[in-house]
Amino acid sequence: MPLASVYPLVTTRVLARPFTYEVDEGVGKGAVVSMPLGRSQVRGVVVGDEAAMPPGVHSVPVNGVVDEVSPALVDLALWMAEYYGSTPARALALVAPPARARRGERRAPAESYALAAEEAPVVLSASQEAAVGRIEEALAAGGGHLLLWGETGSGKTEVYLRACAAAMARGRDAIVLVPEIALTPQTLGRFRSRFGDLVAVIHSGLSEAERRDERERIATGEARIVVGARSAVFAPVRSLGVVCVDEEHDPSYKQESDPRYDARTLAAKRAALESAVAVYGSATPRPESWARLERLELGERLATRLPAVTVVMGGGWRSVCKTTQ
Repeated sequence: MPLASVYPLVTTRVLARPFTYEVDEGVGKGAVVSMPLGRSQVRGVVVGDEAAMPPGVHSVPVNGVVDEVSPALVDLALWMAEYYGSTPARALALVAPPARARRGERRAPAESYALAAEEAPVVLSASQEAAVGRIEEALAAGGGHLLLWGETGSGKTEVYLRACAAAMARGRDAIVLVPEIALTPQTLGRFRSRFGDLVAVIHSGLSEAERRDERERIATGEARIVVGARSAVFAPVRSLGVVCVDEEHDPSYKQESDPRYDARTLAAKRAALESAVAVYGSATPRPESWARLERLELGERLATRLPAVTVVMGGGWRSVCKTTQ
């Protein structure tokens, strides 16, 4: 039987190394297997092939394949473990969560979002057209990293929408990251009003059953666009074309538990691994983004996107802002 290098998905650091097991023909990198480890049965991820067992050591077969993740996600997890000083098992567990048996009919996550009955066509400004055109060029050229810079209300979300549509037109998928769960329904509403059921949502506020169902929709290609907070960077899209990082300056993209990753850095690495385009949007970009990335400037806010604001001066140092609808 062929031999494979398998990382057991356990938290014990003394076991933070690959083990050699026998696998069936055709089982390769990214296969999630059930494997014997001591007296226990654990899950493991195949990370590569092995030519031969060390002398004097007998191989043991795995018990079967229970799931599968893409080789690119395996490479992303192993890189993350080394870069952030974590263990491969902890990192691989993020891209290969346990797959639980289905219970009844699949239901959409309980998100509060506004679904427009029929969205009016949006006319792009000249700067938006230029930004979308540059993203399409990067898609055709095999990837890139771009900074979308513009004031609040300057139309960054519409550029994300057009970028996702451009990726899907090429048979590829998209991920849209927002810094906090509280912002997900707002962004989700915009995307579902444009793309309907092709949009999935992933964040830690969903139940395990909801996350399982959304991951299945993504892995099978039923959902082509993923919207969510930082954990959505691990979404099992089949062919990543675009990853958009909204409000890229926000520190909420940093994970505070092991592995202590930065979703913005992982978005850049995943885009590089899959020849995708990473678009970072902000009105106040980080200095490193400003210095390193090609800038797509949107300029001032679009006149119709935000209500007018009248400043009414009060007594002393106080002032009151009155918004007129």
